[in-house]
Amino acid sequence: MNNHVKNQHYVPQFLLRNFSSSGQKFIWAFDKNEKYNVRNQIKERAIKKVASEEYFYDQFKKSRIGSYEYALQNAEDISAPIIERIIKTRSIENLTEDERRNLSFFITLQNLRTKGQLFQTEISMNNLSEQLKDKANISIPKIDHKKIWFSMLEQSTKFYEFLMNKVWMLSESDDEFIISDNPVTLQNTTDRSEIRGTLGLDSYGIEIYLPISPSLTISLFCEKFFSKNGYEKKTMPNLKCEPENIENLNWLQVAYSERFLFSHKNEFGLVKRILKNTLQQRL
Repeated sequence: MNNHVKNQHYVPQFLLRNFSSSGQKFIWAFDKNEKYNVRNQIKERAIKKVASEEYFYDQFKKSRIGSYEYALQNAEDISAPIIERIIKTRSIENLTEDERRNLSFFITLQNLRTKGQLFQTEISMNNLSEQLKDKANISIPKIDHKKIWFSMLEQSTKFYEFLMNKVWMLSESDDEFIISDNPVTLQNTTDRSEIRGTLGLDSYGIEIYLPISPSLTISLFCEKFFSKNGYEKKTMPNLKCEPENIENLNWLQVAYSERFLFSHKNEFGLVKRILKNTLQQRL
């Protein structure tokens, strides 16, 4: 169809504009894949051209029919004004139940919809296939990992209530937060088990972060942990982050990024340091 969206963003443009460098149209970008050309590694790029791919959400390429692009756009349209008000008021205290629900759904979708998550789905499916072959001598047909990934998007309505139940907080900085092409990050500083996974959306101790501007990150914490310690409210007062908190949240963006880190300013010293340390650890 002639009106079908060609360039489909896996990080919404409205979110990236909150980190814009020039008139809501450009953003500073650090390309992890560009290791040799410094000029290309850090560039001011057009927001309409970053964190996107042609026909990325199409089940049938170049066809509006069955494309997930429009359901995702609808979730963006609902959440954008809520996030805009949070940035303006620097508060989540007055969110209605519907607004909290819509934001929970938006964050759940954003966690699933990126190119990085598509790659992780492919890796997981390939690992499963190899394990079945090696351990049980079972060969299975080639798995359509993108179809599996699409089914995960469809199942997202079953997961957002996990986020609604969290204890919500705004983390604040002096315009020091960055964002990536895979911006929802997870960590668990409470349960560090090496035996089982602890990064599920309903895992005990889970922490979920989404930067929404250079000075604000939506932070969601495990309600079971807080309830155990006698805290029953749904929100916490804003936290003015110390340098170590800011570095941790930005480190998570680097760790979760698939390729690009974005900022409103050309300052990527931390990114370079993290990537250098990671490379040295591998050698």
